[in-house]
Amino acid sequence: MSRHGQRSSRLRHRPSRAVPSLIAGILLLAAGVALVWLAITRLVNGTWPSLLQGPRDWLAVLAWNDPVIRQIGIAAVVAGVILLLCASIPGGFNALTIDDSRSGAGAEAPPEQERETVMTRRAVARLAKARCLQIDGVGSAAATATTRRVHLSVTTSLHEPGDLRARITDAVRARLEETGLSPVPQVTATVRSRD
Repeated sequence: MSRHGQRSSRLRHRPSRAVPSLIAGILLLAAGVALVWLAITRLVNGTWPSLLQGPRDWLAVLAWNDPVIRQIGIAAVVAGVILLLCASIPGGFNALTIDDSRSGAGAEAPPEQERETVMTRRAVARLAKARCLQIDGVGSAAATATTRRVHLSVTTSLHEPGDLRARITDAVRARLEETGLSPVPQVTATVRSRD
């Protein structure tokens, strides 16, 4: 992923926050469906559903200065502030920067153009896994990556893996350095022998 432009700002790839948005959307949709159902029931029957009798009686005896009303208000304000903070505070970077200065054969871009290239954590994990699977003795591998660390879970059919872990970490680290990641994440590996 790269970006060109005369006035481009630094590429800041951040998470999409799909899970919190999905949870909030589902909760709001459920509340809307319940309210629509209650309103339709009221319009069709001329009375509110009987399941609202308990909450309606409870609400009828409440006064504006009751402590329960204050607690409900405080809970609503806290929930609103949390939702606003989730929406406005940017998440951590989920991409790793690639240093392009080594890739060009001495040819530099004009100074007015800024260019930055990044790899997502998923792409780094896939690259690490692909390189790991090329090593002799590796049966299967799974990789996870953060912006600072790549971890490989390796299964081998060797009964005595010996220096397999060191060979894996060295080969994957070398491949990530060749790619131009800056800084290169720490590479760790867990090797299990298949029974």
